[in-house]
Amino acid sequence: MAAQPARTPLEDAAARRTLEAERCVRNALRELDREGETISFAAVAQRAHVSRAFLYGHNDFRAEIEALRATQGAAPSRLPVRQRASDASLRARLRAALDDNQRQREELARLREELAIAHGRVRELELDRRIAR
Repeated sequence: MAAQPARTPLEDAAARRTLEAERCVRNALRELDREGETISFAAVAQRAHVSRAFLYGHNDFRAEIEALRATQGAAPSRLPVRQRASDASLRARLRAALDDNQRQREELARLREELAIAHGRVRELELDRRIAR
């Protein structure tokens, strides 16, 4: 086996800068998502103090940014991903609202019927009073 050639101090410094930039990008993604900000290559690059070319050149960051952008595009709100309602939650809330709406329609129909009966009784009383005069 051949030994790995020793890295130069310049190569070590470049590797450290790359690792630091990657850490900054991860932090920027977390912060932007937590704050509910729009996720874009420009926003991440600005927050992480890296170039957009750096982001496009790292496939894992590129995929994560594109996934978060797609998620934000589907969600009308600017809430962080963890705070957004899931599809199942939205369906449950919709079902509850529809059930509540149906109960209110039934109650309204019952109240209208009671009101019609009450109006009929009032008319009967008015007629009886007119006849009694």
